Amino acid sequence: METRRVLKTLAKQALLALGLLATAGVSALLTMRVVLSSDAVTVPSLLGRTVGEAGALAQRNRLSIRLEGRRSDPTVPVGRVVAQDPAGGAPLKARRSVRVWISLGANRVPVPNVETQGVRTARITLEQAQFPVARIVEVPDRAPEGTVLVQCPPPGLAVPGPVEAGLLVSRGPGGWDYVMPDLIAQNAESVVDGLRRAGLKVTEVRYRSYPGVAPGVVLRQTPPSGHRVSSRDPISLEVSRTAPPNP
Repeated sequence: METRRVLKTLAKQALLALGLLATAGVSALLTMRVVLSSDAVTVPSLLGRTVGEAGALAQRNRLSIRLEGRRSDPTVPVGRVVAQDPAGGAPLKARRSVRVWISLGANRVPVPNVETQGVRTARITLEQAQFPVARIVEVPDRAPEGTVLVQCPPPGLAVPGPVEAGLLVSRGPGGWDYVMPDLIAQNAESVVDGLRRAGLKVTEVRYRSYPGVAPGVVLRQTPPSGHRVSSRDPISLEVSRTAPPNP
């Protein structure tokens, strides 16, 4: 009987000890969770801020920043935070670092020089360099037809790509357009000389008698005055001549 009483007492003491240990364990776990949760902070958003601004904001939240690198981004100005890890709003232990990347701005592409090239070659060169040709304007010039005279953007400039390009191209030395003047009643010799010096083609001069008009005077012209002509258009004149003597 005495032995059984002793065993019961020992069992009760063991159970009590186990209960105390379990209580202590739960208490320690709860205490650890409270300590850990009280040491966590919310990561602020650093995007779009300068390095100095990002560092100051992180410090106010018991954090620091660590610069990881730089990358191009057309939407974020140069020198500002373009990315971060962890992201804003995420939990993080205090006194830890937030990794940040700084923007280099838009990726800048050098403009190739296509001036003096043929328009076809120039177009291919520009489009391969991310400068699609959006406009071509032709003007008369002494340069051979199809030669690029001026380009925009200008060569050598580094600009954010892709950017549309424009070309000013030669129409050739005979590419000038004129408004046909009124040549009627003018001296035919002077008229023909002036037209040819302007690069226009006088392809036909017909002579006929016209009573009351001195010889060598322009009677008719084709195209008529006011009509636009170029070196590719034929011009014909009808000119007075000395009337034959009466029989």
